[in-house]
Amino acid sequence: MAANPHQCPFRGDDYELAFTAPVVRRAAVAAAAQTSGTPVTRIGRVEAEPGLSLLDAQGQPVALRYASFDHFAGG
Repeated sequence: MAANPHQCPFRGDDYELAFTAPVVRRAAVAAAAQTSGTPVTRIGRVEAEPGLSLLDAQGQPVALRYASFDHFAGG
């Protein structure tokens, strides 16, 4: 069964390391991942605007409705 992409930000208890790196270090991150045998997937980018934005495959905003605890809420 394929995962519903609208549920990905708040599904289950699967844990992976999330980190940020500057665009200019993308090749270094890829090299480190290959050397260590660690899969790395780019899933987004950090922007100056506060909040979380989710875009579909065509780059269009997806409305988020949290049905569980909102880890991204400000309070």
